[in-house]
Amino acid sequence: MEKKKKNAPIRAVQIMRLEFFAKRFNVPVKRLSWGLIVSENEDAEVETTAGILVEGNENIFIDILHDRFTPKMNICGCKTTAYIATFNRVKCGYKFVAGDEEKFLSNEEIENAYRSKIYSPSLNDEAGKLN
Repeated sequence: MEKKKKNAPIRAVQIMRLEFFAKRFNVPVKRLSWGLIVSENEDAEVETTAGILVEGNENIFIDILHDRFTPKMNICGCKTTAYIATFNRVKCGYKFVAGDEEKFLSNEEIENAYRSKIYSPSLNDEAGKLN
């Protein structure tokens, strides 16, 4: 068995688990599922967001890259629809698929979003260099 490096940075594989988000947002893991949120604005521009759906709360989802609860908004000509998605680890990241919709999050995007939000010895070293 390999020992974890003392100054190892946070890795995407440590973050991309429903258990991680359940603990982080204080929601029972059994209420969470991977999802895709598709938003279309009044100009017919479509944006797809990888997120985590919360069963019993149809108005909010967890936005993975912004690390927050986000409301599903259907106002001013905008339409937002949430879909339960399959979630697969692929080379260099994670792929979410729901019907014809899909979204890829790279390991780098995930690690950049969370690296300063979770304590690690490498974060401590990095902060020490700023003094």
